[in-house]
Amino acid sequence: MVDLIWKMGAQAGEGAMVTGRTLGKTFTRGGLNVIGYPEYPSLIRGGHNTYQIRVSDAHINSPLQKIHIVVALNKEAVYFHHANMHEGAALIYDETLDISKYPIRADIRKCPLPFAKIVAELKALPQMKNTIALGATLALIDYPFEKLESVLADEFKRKGEEVIRQNIAVARAGYDHAKTHFNCGTFKVKVKPVSDKRKILIGGNEAVGMGAIKAGLKLFASYPMTPASTLMHYIAEKEHEFGIVMKHTEDEIAAMNYTVGAGFAGVRAMCSTSGGGFSLKVEAIGLAAESETPVVVYLAQRVGPSTGMPTWTEQADLRFAVHASQGEFLRVVLAPGDVNESFSLAWKAFNIAEKYQIPVIIMSDKFLGETHFSTDRFDESQVRIERGKIAKNLKTLPQGGRFKRYLLTKDGVSPRAFPGEPNGMHVSSSYEHDETGFSSENFQMRANMVDKRARKIKQLLAEDIEPPGIYGESMQHSDITIVCWGSQKLPALDALPILKAGGIKANVVHFGFVYPLDAKKVKALLRGAKRTVIVENNSTGQFAGILREYTGFKPDFKMLKYDGRQFFPEQIAEEIKKLYDNAWKGKKEIRVVEKEDVDYYYPGHYPI
Repeated sequence: MVDLIWKMGAQAGEGAMVTGRTLGKTFTRGGLNVIGYPEYPSLIRGGHNTYQIRVSDAHINSPLQKIHIVVALNKEAVYFHHANMHEGAALIYDETLDISKYPIRADIRKCPLPFAKIVAELKALPQMKNTIALGATLALIDYPFEKLESVLADEFKRKGEEVIRQNIAVARAGYDHAKTHFNCGTFKVKVKPVSDKRKILIGGNEAVGMGAIKAGLKLFASYPMTPASTLMHYIAEKEHEFGIVMKHTEDEIAAMNYTVGAGFAGVRAMCSTSGGGFSLKVEAIGLAAESETPVVVYLAQRVGPSTGMPTWTEQADLRFAVHASQGEFLRVVLAPGDVNESFSLAWKAFNIAEKYQIPVIIMSDKFLGETHFSTDRFDESQVRIERGKIAKNLKTLPQGGRFKRYLLTKDGVSPRAFPGEPNGMHVSSSYEHDETGFSSENFQMRANMVDKRARKIKQLLAEDIEPPGIYGESMQHSDITIVCWGSQKLPALDALPILKAGGIKANVVHFGFVYPLDAKKVKALLRGAKRTVIVENNSTGQFAGILREYTGFKPDFKMLKYDGRQFFPEQIAEEIKKLYDNAWKGKKEIRVVEKEDVDYYYPGHYPI
């Protein structure tokens, strides 16, 4: 099995992200599996950016901690990453850097590259030095240079043949220099193409955008906010191709109100934001609930409260999403665990929103939203469009009669008439109302309307709330069951082979439909586990609390992390191994914090 970890470190603005994605595409053209994982501070310039590539010929889900090749474009990259390298790893760095003061282990291969010399000799642009490093990387691992050539040709096609030629020339120079000076034949990790079948390399945010477009999205309203912004950028690129109105609003309040208005008009509409913006949207989410207007809201979580750490990840907005806005009303909260679920849950969200005329919130986070994953083409054959009860061909109303938009029905869902539908004119406001939509403060009518909206849950649970996925060993054969929701599915899955190698049988139960829960089905499922640990990227075990509240289930252990990074597979496996070695006795609440002492926002804290 091949499993290579490559990382580039540079100052913000030096192109580490673009270079990393280019390398990722180079591997996908060999049919390999790739994960591209970015980390960066909340700075446009300065600070420290990294982009990690994990490539394997086996199925992979998550980035790992230890690195085989570090490309250091500055001293910060050497300082921050040299201690986290595998035995026999390679450090590729600018030869002008003096790295002698850093305690780099003797087993690490030092590979100085003459960036400035190569750029000068080939009369190339200075920013092309990153491409030199890509060439050197391929030489070390003995990967076909032609794959990089094809990617560069596609990437720079819009800039003309000369730019393509220069990039290929500097990459070749880096490749040749490495072959001549770095003793590449003895580098222990080699990567070979496994097929000519290309895979796509896509982020979680873009996958949500694809699912939304496939669902028939026609209005997307948003104000940019990290880490949701790349979804907005993706829709903006596709708006003319698919006939979408992409509205860059003045703020998050306007974006939510645009979405509610479009939903009232019968348009499939969506908005996106992160936690701070979601805080501003909640009043209008209540409007959607009261007026029974279908809306889809994408919430990409980051560290909070307030501005928090804008470019790092967390799963701490779940309770907020479940209880957003005042009063009591039904909403659905979905949390995809990978890019395929990001695509599928996006199109399902629109069906649920319209079928039950409720708000649907898709919760992701910086980790899943901005990380890039290789995958085959999404299965579009499963996409179906369900619009629910649409009122058409209505009978002529009697003199003084009114269309009963909020008819008290057995299943709680009333026929919805779009503006312009003959005999379907009605009032839709933020006030409690009678069946026609006109405001009412009648006590009995108020109770009837609350009960009507709540009755939708019976059909929702029966037809549209999907059970959690089960991965790995069967429940009865597992020593421990890892329970998770959303993006933490990824490191949990990759912890399974590590545990298996250590003699521990484990499986993963992952919730993508996190609210509401079918209590009977969830209890029946989890009752079969010998012992359980719930893994969450927050400090209070929010989903564990929801499980306890709505199903009565209490995990044996909670494993929590809230330092700004998601779990790594090694961390999950390490903590479970400790429990296993101690006969499953130990702290019921395990808190995991990164051992690395790094601050990418202000490297000046360190003796660099």
